[in-house]
Formats: sequence, C-alpha cells, structure tokens
Amino acid sequence: MTPPVLDAPARRGWRHRLAAPAAAAVLACAAGCGVQPTGVIDGGPAPVISAKGAVATVYLLRDGRLAPKKVATASAAAEDVIAALFDLGRRPGDGLGTALDGYRLEQSVLSRYGVNSGVRNDPENPVGLRLHVIVNGPGRLSRTAVAQITCTARLRDDIWAVKITQTTNGGPTALGEHTCREYHDLAADTVNLPP
Repeated sequence: MTPPVLDAPARRGWRHRLAAPAAAAVLACAAGCGVQPTGVIDGGPAPVISAKGAVATVYLLRDGRLAPKKVATASAAAEDVIAALFDLGRRPGDGLGTALDGYRLEQSVLSRYGVNSGVRNDPENPVGLRLHVIVNGPGRLSRTAVAQITCTARLRDDIWAVKITQTTNGGPTALGEHTCREYHDLAADTVNLPP
C-alpha cells in the first residue's frame, strides 16, 4: 500500500501532530523524573585487557623418562598449563617426546580437596585442590602418559591430587586419583619430581 500524497500544508500539520507528543514526553520527564543533569564526570582510564602469558614447566619424555621443559602458556592457571602439555605433545622438539600423542584434552577442572579425604593433613593449609583431567583418545592411557599429566599438575603446591578420566566411544573410564610420588621411578637422571 502506498502512502497518500500530501500537499505542503498537510505535511507540516502531520509532522507537528507527531512532534508535539514527543516534545511533551521529554518535557514531562525532565520536569517530573527527579533526574538532575550533571556535568561531565571523569570515569578514569578505559579498561584494558592485558594479554600476558606465562612460562610454566611441563613433563615430557626423554628416552621414556620424565624430563621437565619450560613452555609458554596462556596463564599460570593449572588448566592452561595442562592444555599446553597436550598442545606441546603434538610438537615437543628438543629431543623430547610424549606418551600423549593421539590424545586430546577435553576438560580440566579444579575443585576443593579437604583434610577429611584422608590423603593429606597439613595444618597450615588444611584445604588444597584436586585437578580433574578428562582426556579423549584411543586405547587406555599408559602409565607414562598418566605420569606426565599428574607430575605436571603437581608442580603447583596447592594441587594435592590429580583425578583422570578417559573418554572413548565406549564411554568414560575412571583412571583413579594420583600423586606424582607414584611415578618417581620414571624420572630421568638428575630430575627431582614433585610429591
């Protein structure tokens, strides 16, 4: 449907009929809203997101033994360090290898780990953290692969245990809760692994 053609006086009257209610609403709000105009208020500098990375240590394999390697990570958060371990596994370099080849990190989640769990009793720090790592890949994770994940996570003192779950087409399989102490026999010469 096409709008009617209005002559100049009719167009002016039409505009005035629309403008009058809008102007009345603005004036009514200014008079009765209780909002007083203010001057310019300085809110300080604009927020800036800092894209700072971090350097962390992960455990790779030298001749089948756990050896540390410093790597760049998105942050020092445990989740980012574990993600870097899996990413680095695709291209380790430096004569280092990995038992995580062919596996993909699905998720890693930190949760509280208390004294009542019976694993650790530290009066100065009664509550630590558990890192739950969920991995996807074919076949069962090897002991060396579990050691790489566990010992990398345990480099942080506040992480007391690492729980690992592996998902496959057949569903999830719980691989238990671990500390690095279980894998001290896998340390390369001159390497001191965390507890």
